[in-house]
Amino acid sequence: MRMERLVMLVISAVIILTIPGMAAAEGSMSVKGIGPRLGLGINPDQFVVGVQASMGQIFKVARLAPSIDVGFGDHVTDVTFNADLQLTLLKPPKSTASFYGLVGPTLIYLDPDFGDSNTEIGISIGGGLKIPMGESSLYNLEARVGLGDIPDFKLMLGVYFGGASKKDKS
Repeated sequence: MRMERLVMLVISAVIILTIPGMAAAEGSMSVKGIGPRLGLGINPDQFVVGVQASMGQIFKVARLAPSIDVGFGDHVTDVTFNADLQLTLLKPPKSTASFYGLVGPTLIYLDPDFGDSNTEIGISIGGGLKIPMGESSLYNLEARVGLGDIPDFKLMLGVYFGGASKKDKS
């Protein structure tokens, strides 16, 4: 069990440290949009609030989308750091909305009401829907499943403001 955690930590650290360099090499590491998000988590059962960003594309295929969430409830407060890669999967014909998949490392700091705090790491996999709401903003509905010692499921609704051009809404 200890070796598994060490391997996950090393893999996640390598991913987190190399992604910005890869995106910068493509010349597109600027923030395309940033905004709040809120939702619900399962195991632990929590109300979750956070902030999300949409960064530049990596290898012109995926977009870096980091987020930080704080969960309250189930006798624990947690802070979750996600370093997701989003890949547009489907754009319905004659629609400005798009569906995407996501995958990325997740680091979580758990502070239970009773007991010692703990830091865990895992992988998040999920998908979502982006719906434009004007020239430079969009709604974001996202579901994610946690693999490892992170929350089992989260459903989040968010808004990206500013910097999102029509090209970036994919």
